[in-house]
Amino acid sequence: MDLFDDVPAPPPDGLPPPAGPLPDIVAPGLDCLFVGFNPGLRSGALGHHYAGRGNQFWRLLHEARLTPRLYRPEEDVTLPAIGLGSTNLVARATASAAELSRAELRGGVPRLARIVGFVRPRVLAYTGKGVYLAATGLPDAPWGLQQRSLFDGVADVVVPSPSGLARLPFEEKLHWFRTVRAEIERRRPGGRSAER
Repeated sequence: MDLFDDVPAPPPDGLPPPAGPLPDIVAPGLDCLFVGFNPGLRSGALGHHYAGRGNQFWRLLHEARLTPRLYRPEEDVTLPAIGLGSTNLVARATASAAELSRAELRGGVPRLARIVGFVRPRVLAYTGKGVYLAATGLPDAPWGLQQRSLFDGVADVVVPSPSGLARLPFEEKLHWFRTVRAEIERRRPGGRSAER
């Protein structure tokens, strides 16, 4: 074990530096970049994405076959190895996204644009309708694949919030996470599925 194993590496050239308690989990050419509102207090304290006790993100990824096994939040840094990544519109950790102002959320879009320009993911999956609406400024949007994308060449998919506080049943959330996998497969060269 290296003395500096727990020290995050500086961001690659062209990628904005982390602006809060969580690093962006990204690499060029990802299949999918998940975009959340902001870290919850537990995620911020632990330094890992979707680490809240009731958060269903990791289970949803696994059951949607986006990951080959059930990952733990502390394994978030390994996601790029399987084509996935994670970032947030706002870096500040809060108990609830309701604590974020609309201006604060919209203020995160230029940073997201720089990240997307660096990563060039096939799919941006917004983890909650509110995240997508805040990023786009639209008044409403359906679940699933959006007709127009915020960034050229990248498909926008809106999935339900994986938070345990979100009232949708797990199976309904899973349905929409499976649409992410389907869109990734559709956008791969030749439209072929790659085994995970």
